[in-house]
Amino acid sequence: MKKTLFLLFFLGFFVLSAYLLYPLALRTFFLVKGTAEITSELADRAARPNTMLFLVARNEGGVPVAVKKIINPVFPVNFQMTPSNLILPDVLTKKIYLEAFVNNHGKLGVFRHGDLMGSLKSPLFVFGKKAVITIDTPAK
Repeated sequence: MKKTLFLLFFLGFFVLSAYLLYPLALRTFFLVKGTAEITSELADRAARPNTMLFLVARNEGGVPVAVKKIINPVFPVNFQMTPSNLILPDVLTKKIYLEAFVNNHGKLGVFRHGDLMGSLKSPLFVFGKKAVITIDTPAK
């Protein structure tokens, strides 16, 4: 009886600890590494002065959780997103969707004429180290 009660207490403590520490572990060890590439047809647009590359990580619900900004990128660009790039760490999930935006106006979320974008088709784990994102879509 005592052994069963102790086992249930230990199991409950373990489950509660995992439930509380899992989001903290995701935030602490968040790391996404990869390369951003651009198609040859769009490369001249990205070579203009004051061009900015924004890498946006969205959770499974589509909410942006991390943003990395690179000024005057030279493609292909190696990037690394760390916990310092998190903007909404409390809504981070273990799978993220990665998007890339290239523009000259510096505003994220506004897709204007001349802007470029690309995205990964499949989700990436928050510890992904081989993400290759291709910027292949111009604004209409």
